[in-house]
Amino acid sequence: MSSVFAIDHVQLPIPPGGGWRAREFYEERLGLRELRDPALDRPGTLRFQLGVQRLDLHEGPYSGVAPQAHLALRVRGLRDFIGALRERGLRVDTGGVPDVGARAYLDDPFGNRIELIDALVLGAAETAYEADPLEFAV
Repeated sequence: MSSVFAIDHVQLPIPPGGGWRAREFYEERLGLRELRDPALDRPGTLRFQLGVQRLDLHEGPYSGVAPQAHLALRVRGLRDFIGALRERGLRVDTGGVPDVGARAYLDDPFGNRIELIDALVLGAAETAYEADPLEFAV
């Protein structure tokens, strides 16, 4: 039987002409590696490596970002990473979520929210479970 088993990539919107700002933020400030593939490269699209997954940024008609929408990234050494981001001039919110663990938040230049989760705090293998098809967490 076939089944879905992983996320391949996440695509976030960026406004037309935002590619250079996206590259500066994601590559130079967050330290992600840009991926190039002649078969996939198109004007207005950037791709960055995220472990075995990929982050795609695509220019197009832009109506803003829903406040609850976000990209969550696991980070090794969150405290040091936050310090490095602040040294690079980024505003990082470390208010976190009570009783959940070490996390921080920042916005990319286009308002896309990014959540940073300390990899040592939340172990996916220990906390994940197979949900009942009718179950919905509220």
